[in-house]
Amino acid sequence: MRCFRTFGPLLDSCCRRVRVALFGVAAVVFTCFPVLAQDPVTVKQLASPAPASSITGNLVASDSGLYLSWLEARPDGHAFRFAMWDGQEFNEARTIRTSDAFFANWADFGSMLPFANDRLAAHWLEKAANGTYQYDIWMSHSDDGGTTWSPAQRPHRDGTLSEHGFVSLAEYGTSGFAGVWLDGRKFRKGARDNEMSLMFTTFADGRFQDEHQLDGRICECCQTGMARTADGLLVAYRDRSPDEIRDISVVRHADGVWTEPVTLHEDGWEIPGCPVNGPQVVADGDRVAVAWFSGADGDPRVQVKFSRDSGASFDEVMRVDDGRPAGRVDIELLGGEAIVTWLERGGEGAEGAVKLRRLLPPDGLGPSHPIAHTGSGRASGFPRMAVFRGDVYVTWTEAYARQGPSQVRVAKVLIE
Repeated sequence: MRCFRTFGPLLDSCCRRVRVALFGVAAVVFTCFPVLAQDPVTVKQLASPAPASSITGNLVASDSGLYLSWLEARPDGHAFRFAMWDGQEFNEARTIRTSDAFFANWADFGSMLPFANDRLAAHWLEKAANGTYQYDIWMSHSDDGGTTWSPAQRPHRDGTLSEHGFVSLAEYGTSGFAGVWLDGRKFRKGARDNEMSLMFTTFADGRFQDEHQLDGRICECCQTGMARTADGLLVAYRDRSPDEIRDISVVRHADGVWTEPVTLHEDGWEIPGCPVNGPQVVADGDRVAVAWFSGADGDPRVQVKFSRDSGASFDEVMRVDDGRPAGRVDIELLGGEAIVTWLERGGEGAEGAVKLRRLLPPDGLGPSHPIAHTGSGRASGFPRMAVFRGDVYVTWTEAYARQGPSQVRVAKVLIE
């Protein structure tokens, strides 16, 4: 994935300067929230059902199972596969899709969404043409726990050879689901004023419904986050102002209509290209938590905000990193607390650590805990987390070089 899209021959040197500005400083964590001293954590690594040469693990939980999905390389392409953890073991891995056209990318990857009665939905990405970023979103659903899958459909019907990706899924209505994604249908070859859009649709009665634009100018390649609140859907994403301020915005679907985008927090991060580091959001009724990364003012940091009214308003920002974050955040709610994960850079060299921290609003922060070690470069992708039956699970890709070995790992984190 590129750092910049529209700045011509200056791209490589600009990327290098941005990296130095963001990560070439030794930041110190500071916060007005107290750090709680006692927080026993035990990490139990599980036998991963994903084989060697697997990448982009993702986790999602339902009442009946925890679903780990991944992409694995094969001689004739890739396979998008998953396995379900029942609390004791993973069942035999199943294949959702095999193709020689997968868009196999460290930051933009497939996902699953479980429903009641063994129903599942899944999305993945496939190349639509030879252009590097000409790829489409495909989605399918299963009514038998993933044994069989429906014919794949695209949620976007614009027909352009452009980027469609960075999808988030959520339940919608009584039996359907919703999807939000980054859409490049307005891109024109060679143009310097190209803009990425944030698009939304729903799936019901066996087909995708009309598409809706939620924001016409957003960051080009940062992940989206979507959650179902007591009042409706809430979407978090990295926005893009005319002055290249790329802070996090949220939009809400309440009372049948979408609100206008609202800036979550005024970081003021001015950056002339996409940092490939999107937000994540989680909700439980009217309680909402959003986690994100910012590199504003040359001070990289991971931050969290909470809402108690389905995202209509948010409390004060909390900083949660250990001083050298690469970002790549995830967040979950566990009872009255929140759990946040991110990737923290090490000292010299390419090694990093997947970190976890409890947040107890409004009382403060628990201490951070290393969950696993992996590379801090792109090869290690984005750690992901889910809560299943009151326990926290984390998946990550163990990889230290883009051309080296990689494998999706998974661990159970016991928090006392």
